Amino acid sequence: MRLQQCATDAVRFSDGVQGGVVLSEDLSDVLSEFARTMLTNFPIQGILDHLVKRIVDILPITPPGVTLIAPGLEPRYVAASDELALRYEKLQTELGEGPCLAAYGSGDAITVPDLRREGRFPEFSPRALESGLAAVFTFPLRHDDVQLGALDLYRTSAGALSPDAMSAAQTLADVAAAYLINAQARSDLQNASDQSREAALHDPLTGLPNRVLMLQLVDRAARASRRAGSTSAVLFIDLDRFKEVNDTYGHRVGDELLVAVGQRLTALRRPGDSLARMSGDEFVALCEDVPDSAQVDAIAVRFDAALARPFRLAGIEVNTTASIGIAITGLGSQTPDELIHDADLAMYSQKRERVAGHDGLDLRKLRLARRQGGLAHSLPGAIDRGELHVEYNRSSTRPTDS
Repeated sequence: MRLQQCATDAVRFSDGVQGGVVLSEDLSDVLSEFARTMLTNFPIQGILDHLVKRIVDILPITPPGVTLIAPGLEPRYVAASDELALRYEKLQTELGEGPCLAAYGSGDAITVPDLRREGRFPEFSPRALESGLAAVFTFPLRHDDVQLGALDLYRTSAGALSPDAMSAAQTLADVAAAYLINAQARSDLQNASDQSREAALHDPLTGLPNRVLMLQLVDRAARASRRAGSTSAVLFIDLDRFKEVNDTYGHRVGDELLVAVGQRLTALRRPGDSLARMSGDEFVALCEDVPDSAQVDAIAVRFDAALARPFRLAGIEVNTTASIGIAITGLGSQTPDELIHDADLAMYSQKRERVAGHDGLDLRKLRLARRQGGLAHSLPGAIDRGELHVEYNRSSTRPTDS
């Protein structure tokens, strides 16, 4: 492997530090430090910052810098040991000329031991000399056939680097390139994992949280409500006659309507509230920390009025309404599934009213539906759970279930 070869090459540098020659122990120490980053999630920027910091300790140069280059993109100076190095990195990027770009283009090291005698960079050389630069040595950052950028070693006094120093610098550049590739691979893998998780928890059409994520949010809200003694509400929203929209205008318009509904409801949420598309034309809003049921009803009224306004989709005006049901934490519903199911039952009560020709949102029916929904959900299995028992009315001696 490339990293192993770099480590092996380090053994060759065995002379003393005096006269600008590199000790093998110094280079080996730096390579060992890089190797330890393989065991951590060391970020790309951290790798480059560490390189420019440590390279000054083992090579006879003043400041180093690193510029990353990708095909079709502007060069990015990303690391520098001090302001002087940063100035030279910026200057090469600004002019589009200099040893950095030459090393990247050729894949070979560029040596300029005396900038006053350098004719390859007619714009860079005089500007750099004015800033105090006297010599520069640039080494390509490459991994196999991949060119990543260049490592620039600057000196404020003219003079060549020893062969050992040149070899050590290229070794460090190669190691840095290998770790950059590794770090980028880790980053890409993490991004792919994050995107996969994001996709698993969100509806691909509307971008809203899906049922899985909403169940997690409801569970968290219910737990928080129990701890704080507060109230949260779940509103189940179902579009009326959505099938007619698909049948009349086609599924493309139906999809556009679902997206528009999500956007309109999102705009009406209170800060901190959540909205999800559960499936088909069903949405659920989670309202946390509501002071009383009257505020929940007010939210439902706003949602109802907003969805009753026409939608302009693909040049077509689409009219729809929605049925809404509510479930409140602390009223018998314990699990997220139960809360959402109770709100769903309440919604169907409202939908029956709409089907029967009663327009508008009946708040009394909303609250009644909520209580009936909770009772209908709680009765199955109540005997097995020991929640029903028999009492006798003393006046009639007839048993009464309660």
